[in-house]
Amino acid sequence: MRIGVIIPVKKFNKSKQRLSSVFTLEQRIELTKNMLFDICDVLIESSYFDEIVIVSSEDEIAKYEKYNNITHLNDDRISGVNNAVEIGNKYFIKKGFESTLVIPGDIPLINDKVLKKFVECIKDNQVIITPSKSKNGTNLLFRSPPDIIGTSYDENSYFNHLDMIKNKKLRCMKYLEDSISLDLDEPKDIQIINESLEYCRTEIMLKNRNQDIISNNEYSALSSV
Repeated sequence: MRIGVIIPVKKFNKSKQRLSSVFTLEQRIELTKNMLFDICDVLIESSYFDEIVIVSSEDEIAKYEKYNNITHLNDDRISGVNNAVEIGNKYFIKKGFESTLVIPGDIPLINDKVLKKFVECIKDNQVIITPSKSKNGTNLLFRSPPDIIGTSYDENSYFNHLDMIKNKKLRCMKYLEDSISLDLDEPKDIQIINESLEYCRTEIMLKNRNQDIISNNEYSALSSV
């Protein structure tokens, strides 16, 4: 079975706005880029997937060191996640792929171990789904065939997808893994994710950020003496 991965990505300067209280715009752009590239590294090195597609109008993606190992589909319309996912899904359907896997670009804890476990469940299920930590989003959506259910990444997407699965009485597995459910969306997520990150771009950036905070606090303390 050939599996195509779809990663829908906003323009970097429009991403992670809920982190604006702790990151500057430049830092949010860098964080978004680092997480995406780290995830691509894991997917490429896993060798479980036949093609990885990023759907985005973001030109910075071309700076990824392994850009030749992915397919970049330009989303000129910039009309939301559902459209981006459907662009990827139609691309793989046209190429005759038997299944697709949709994941976001902000789950830096994803690793080979959870991917291997996921792949082992494919043969028994038509749909595999992982909710976001808040249960209102979908952080992993495997479909075989790719159009077996629709794409619904609006509000409460996890439950929207579950309703479609139930209505069609499909073989489905809820794949509950923290390393996939935990996305970096809010300031409270930073410490939780940083504690479990292995060496990667995102880990280095967050570590440097923490060092800057410590240094600034120490400087402030000395200045007040």
